Amino acid sequence: MKIIDSHVHIYPEFLKKERDKIAAREPWFELLTASKVQKWGTAEELVAAMDESGVESALATTFAFRDQGLCREMNDYVLDAARRFPGRILPLAVVSPTRPGAAAEARRAFDLGAAGLGELFSDGQSFDLSCAEQLREICGICGEYNKFVLFHTAEQAGHQYAGKGAYGAREAAAFCRNFPLTRVVFAHFGGGLWAFTAMPEMRLLTSNACFDTAAWPWLYEPKILNAIFAIGAGDKILFGSDWPILGLARYEKLIAQTGLSLEEKEALLHGNAERLLA
Repeated sequence: MKIIDSHVHIYPEFLKKERDKIAAREPWFELLTASKVQKWGTAEELVAAMDESGVESALATTFAFRDQGLCREMNDYVLDAARRFPGRILPLAVVSPTRPGAAAEARRAFDLGAAGLGELFSDGQSFDLSCAEQLREICGICGEYNKFVLFHTAEQAGHQYAGKGAYGAREAAAFCRNFPLTRVVFAHFGGGLWAFTAMPEMRLLTSNACFDTAAWPWLYEPKILNAIFAIGAGDKILFGSDWPILGLARYEKLIAQTGLSLEEKEALLHGNAERLLA
């Protein structure tokens, strides 16, 4: 079956080599790369993993820094990777929404072929996902280019872990209210926002939103997918692995336990992503 991975990370070699120097001025980078689950992966390693797992293409981002200059360097890397592996790596650009130059960098990345923006981190980049003023400019540019934006979100319950962050379903819903015309993906099941789509008014409010499965093996039981399809939100869920910290094999085991129909698996693994990218 065709597979599109909607959430992977790739990193230029210098990022690992200069990790300590960069971490000294980027607290979120320090937090995440100090975690025992951190793994580094290059574009070449990603494509090799995709070949091994049967993944046709992947939406690839790097790391969303506060510093706009570092964001530009990350974008240069992922855009070059997309040129070297056409059709396999679909580049996502990062910008620091409240820093000078964010709008210009978003335009530059889109002009060079970026499929969207993301994965942007409210906690790490010091912006408020629920604040219309802070995000109006980049959302306007996404609309102008017909691109989407991917935000980190997390469940605001349960255990704590490095990089979880304080932004979840409430803030994601506020974003949808502020920017109903901006196509958006909320990572990690939208921090639970998917569940509220069972409410008619929330289904309408989140009509511009999708959610990805990144980090699923660490967060939820297999039956979360059954629940998502049962409440009619199956058209909103995107398969995302969060490679390199997790690989396809972990997800295949979970999907096998769901009992999803062939049609539902096709929507999860490629159909919904194809619609997002159309």
